[in-house]
Amino acid sequence: PSVALLLAGEEHGLKKFEPDPNFFYLTGVEVSRAALLITAGQPKPADILLLPPSDPAKERWTGRALTAGGLTPSAQPDPERLESSRLTGHPNIGAYHELDEVLLRPLKDAEFLYVDCPEEALLAPLGASQLLAQRLRTHYPHLQVRHVGRLVAELRRVKDEHELALMRRAMEITAKAHAAILGHLRPGQFEYEIQALVEYVFTASGAQSPAFPSIIGSGPYSCTLHYERNRRQMQPGDLVVCDIGCRKDYYCADVTRTYPVSGRFTPRQREVYEVVLGAHRAAVKAAKPGAYVRDVHAAALDHIARAGYAPYFFHGTSHYLGIEAHDPGSYQKPLEPGVVITIEPGIYIAAENLGIRIENDLLITETGSAIMTDIPMDVPDIEGLLQAPRGGFPL
Repeated sequence: PSVALLLAGEEHGLKKFEPDPNFFYLTGVEVSRAALLITAGQPKPADILLLPPSDPAKERWTGRALTAGGLTPSAQPDPERLESSRLTGHPNIGAYHELDEVLLRPLKDAEFLYVDCPEEALLAPLGASQLLAQRLRTHYPHLQVRHVGRLVAELRRVKDEHELALMRRAMEITAKAHAAILGHLRPGQFEYEIQALVEYVFTASGAQSPAFPSIIGSGPYSCTLHYERNRRQMQPGDLVVCDIGCRKDYYCADVTRTYPVSGRFTPRQREVYEVVLGAHRAAVKAAKPGAYVRDVHAAALDHIARAGYAPYFFHGTSHYLGIEAHDPGSYQKPLEPGVVITIEPGIYIAAENLGIRIENDLLITETGSAIMTDIPMDVPDIEGLLQAPRGGFPL
């Protein structure tokens, strides 16, 4: 007999609340102080969504949210609880502040407790899940605590059609942002101007937020992998690495292009760019059902090594993508249809201020793989767009 408990998380001051990804994946609920309880192997298996109580004072500031409601005198769900059940599609709604009472019987009969924290973190109170696990182990010493995140990660690893549709929409918006860069990039701009342009397009197109801090790294910072300051003024002859992606309905895009600020690659820049582009194509070809992420990386690395640039490629080629920009999932399992990974080889020669990365989002299909983004990456296309007549601010 087992009990799984996933927490939504807590609000912190004025910071925008985002639910725990695993909780959101299983519930679609965006409120704080909520939990999902699932039991298995017990006489009466349960699946209960626990929501916070109504808080009229808070609602004056933040608006109405899902609440637990209550029961009528005849022990039936009241209108508020029925409405929460209708909106969430969850038939069993309970109150989060009654968590201990709800857990009493399931934990008494359970052998395993699955909570969202690694086993090695249980000795250190790193967060609400860890503290809860410690407290429950004290009251129920017979429990063996396991990490539910590892189980949910394998569910999240393979996307269904609804998830893929959300991801495609995020990628379409990200493609619009790259198009805006190509229509406005020029020497003399500051990196933050391009960041502002990108994030304007995201918001104007209905995305909720960037999926990660936008990386606009020019000149020497083209060689800094996760550069986020975006304060430098771009100079003629610079390359600029634009690693961007939006989050739409909680699903992410992650697409990188490297552009010549002056509109044309120098011969040296083009030489290295073509090596990275060849590595990207080799990796895409290697990505198919039955292959491993390490095989995809090996294909990219082999291409770069044969060109003599292996010392300048020092990161992995792929990661999973989904609700998080770096979605969880085992890299010891072969790829299968429905898995989405990034393909992002790069070469970074700091002594020349020459960093190039090309990244696309790739869906594993029944017969191979398919790039999910339609953003130019061939040199003639990029240079043609950068030198085309400039329009107004994108809408």
